[in-house]
Amino acid sequence: MKRTAQSGFSLLEMLAALTVMAVCSVVLLVAFAQGARSLQQVSRNDRLSHVARTVIEQEGAGPLESGTRQGVLAGIDWTLDIRQLPGLNGQARLFRLDLRVKEHQREARFTTLKLRGAVTGAGL
Repeated sequence: MKRTAQSGFSLLEMLAALTVMAVCSVVLLVAFAQGARSLQQVSRNDRLSHVARTVIEQEGAGPLESGTRQGVLAGIDWTLDIRQLPGLNGQARLFRLDLRVKEHQREARFTTLKLRGAVTGAGL
């Protein structure tokens, strides 16, 4: 009997190829899952930052007085501490605004300075 040469892949080669594909698929799935988690974290941080910007713009737009203000905006708790920094009499007043925003377990802190005229309290 004559043996004829057969073309194609053996069963062992097919199993090896499937194993390599399975390993690559798992690596890709893990990478996509990590990317999705990172996207969620960025989204939550962006939400806190947006609320912080809004609160500082709203609360810092009018006259400022030293003290603490609290509230809830879009389901996010916030606390704003306003302190007047020491300065000379008759000059513009400088205020430090410390804002803490908190949603569930996530918390962020922001600080800014606001300058107000000595007499009118209007922004410069």
